[in-house]
Amino acid sequence: MGLNSRHLCALAAAALLWAPSMAVADDIPLRVGYSDKESAFYLVGNGQEIPKRPGVAIEMVKQAAEACGVSPEFSRYPGGRLLARVGDNTIDAVALLSFNRERMALATYPMKGDAADPDFQIASLSYAFYVRSDSPVKWDGMEVTGLTKPIGANLGWSIVDDLKKEGLDVEPASDTQNNFNKLLGGRIDAVATHVTIGDAYVAQNGLTGQIKRLEPPISTKPYYLVLSHAWRDAHGAAADCLWASIAKQRRQDMPALLQRYRDTTN
Repeated sequence: MGLNSRHLCALAAAALLWAPSMAVADDIPLRVGYSDKESAFYLVGNGQEIPKRPGVAIEMVKQAAEACGVSPEFSRYPGGRLLARVGDNTIDAVALLSFNRERMALATYPMKGDAADPDFQIASLSYAFYVRSDSPVKWDGMEVTGLTKPIGANLGWSIVDDLKKEGLDVEPASDTQNNFNKLLGGRIDAVATHVTIGDAYVAQNGLTGQIKRLEPPISTKPYYLVLSHAWRDAHGAAADCLWASIAKQRRQDMPALLQRYRDTTN
């Protein structure tokens, strides 16, 4: 049964009441997967290693797990594998995943009606186009003009299907570096990626004079902790507690948590 935002306060209270009773028993194991690509501040580092400071999203999941009598174990995978792994119960959850209805066959979201409830998101992230600085490609928020070659995007990301639905030619690649190398090499005309990832890649690789970000953003989406159907069915109260705790943290703690990561990066 899906959550309704009217129940947010009740769920938050239930989380506080429920967690101490769980402390008597063994914590419920939760295998959490997340992307092996950095998303500045939210997911830190690239590859399978999980840094000591893993990012805002992972810290929020850890805090929620502690509040709800859940014992998380984290692992990192390429984006295209995450849904398959949660769908076949190789992992129990994915951190920082946007909503689309097709994904509901593989994972469960905190719902309101027939869509995920943004009250229970971890964060909202924006996608944008990145082009060469001398590119004729333009974007007015409704239409892309000047394209003669495909748009690059990371394999398995929702933006691939979003752009294809608009009739645009999209060429998925394995990772952010591959996409930007293809852009600089003239093999594609634009890269569509998260602003946090694109801006960080351009800055870290000294590409400010060669690549520019087009405004406005392509889209801004809420991102969630999603759970496998099997785990949600087996641990419904814990699932509701996790989502309620994340919602509470986003309202109360997110600004300070983000600032702490910004202070250590700048």
